[in-house]
Amino acid sequence: MKNANLKIKNVGVFVCPFYFLFFNNFAQAQPIVPAADGTGTAVTRTGNRYDITGGSLSGDGANLFHSFGQFGLNQGQIANFLTNSAIQNILARISGGNPSLINGLITVTGGNSHLFLINPAGMVFGPNASLNVPGAFTATTANSVGFGSNWFNAAGTNNFSQLVGTPNAFYFGTAQPGSIVNAGNLAVTPGQSLSLLGGTVVSTGQLSAPGGQITVAAVPGENVLRISQPGHLLSLEIATGGNLGNSQQSLNPVSLPQLLTGTGQNQAAGVAVAADGSVRLVGSGLQVNSGDVAIAAGNMSLLPQVNAGSANLWAAGNLTLAGARLQTAGDLNLLARDAVRVRDSVQNPFLARAGGNLEIRADRAIDILTLNATGGLSLPAQFQSGGNLSLVSNGVISGDTHFASRGNFSVRNLSGMPGNFVSLFDPIISSEGDVFFGDYTGVSLKVEARGSIVGEDITITGLMFHWVLKMRVPIRIFVF
Repeated sequence: MKNANLKIKNVGVFVCPFYFLFFNNFAQAQPIVPAADGTGTAVTRTGNRYDITGGSLSGDGANLFHSFGQFGLNQGQIANFLTNSAIQNILARISGGNPSLINGLITVTGGNSHLFLINPAGMVFGPNASLNVPGAFTATTANSVGFGSNWFNAAGTNNFSQLVGTPNAFYFGTAQPGSIVNAGNLAVTPGQSLSLLGGTVVSTGQLSAPGGQITVAAVPGENVLRISQPGHLLSLEIATGGNLGNSQQSLNPVSLPQLLTGTGQNQAAGVAVAADGSVRLVGSGLQVNSGDVAIAAGNMSLLPQVNAGSANLWAAGNLTLAGARLQTAGDLNLLARDAVRVRDSVQNPFLARAGGNLEIRADRAIDILTLNATGGLSLPAQFQSGGNLSLVSNGVISGDTHFASRGNFSVRNLSGMPGNFVSLFDPIISSEGDVFFGDYTGVSLKVEARGSIVGEDITITGLMFHWVLKMRVPIRIFVF
């Protein structure tokens, strides 16, 4: 075991407050209109309910396809997809070029079909949006959805007879794919999956899949996202040649600021468009850019923003978690190509609780600061895992929070070697297993472990050094 070296240095800290705007109105949605493209979708309105029938079947009769010119719901309205026991999947595309504003109920009746809602222009689920579906639900701004080597195009023509099997690939053909914003309560029945797949995804509402899997992914343009069986991570590949559909030429998604503040539209609660056109999360002021995933507590609800058997949150840019509460019975993966950023507030304390392993992985940086809520120490640990807890990045790993792991705790780089760890205040690491990290620099450090502790150089930049060990084996600490 390597000895820990202690060096005393003085440092200064600069803290910059955030300023933001707040709007919380939700626009009136468009009605549901079938597309006159030969797909055969029919819509019958009875009061506030739109019954959706017709459509086209795959060659084996297991997949049903619908096509709409526009698709939206106001508060109190219902979109009712009628199905039967032979139909496994319903795929509904919106090909008119306008975003979908959904502030009502989406339901599936007559069978246990999974539902895929596809609109490359973008989607907003308002504060009154909800689901009553017996199977899985997927909302995506992909240009095409893959069935093996065949693709269902979100615009243009399709050969429905060839679209057999289970859809598991999503092609994002535009340079900046459309965005998804959720301020509602999207829940599926126990054991089913819930997926939001777009170019940028912001959720200030609730996402619930008890015993199932939640997948929230922001995908870069001209890439194919593949989802394998539940419990496995996402697979991303650059689109190169082959039959990848033909819909990208005819649909131009709006940007995230346009989606939130277009003509007659204001954004959902918890997201603000500033005077300079940037999109920011209310409460933290953190900016949301194209390619980001942002999960935030938009209405100070005590309900978790993510509640699932397992969950994968993956961003092509930044993964931003602001005052969110994430809870899984199994594994929880927080992944970003750029940075994972975590913040809290007094009103919205942060919590990530995984019954299995908890992995936080980012190529560029991990930036965690969750000590604002009542001083931090009186709260349960903000990051909890029933298995291993790991922070993985080739960049700066900053963690001012309380980590508690019933397995091992580790700070590593992307190659698996010890990663460097920094803090501005007072991080706490509690582990029932081993603790493993590289160099540490910070004002103080508290480590509790029942296994071994392997650390490299420790540099304390404040006036206090706090190190607590609860171990089954002895350890020697060398202070220089």
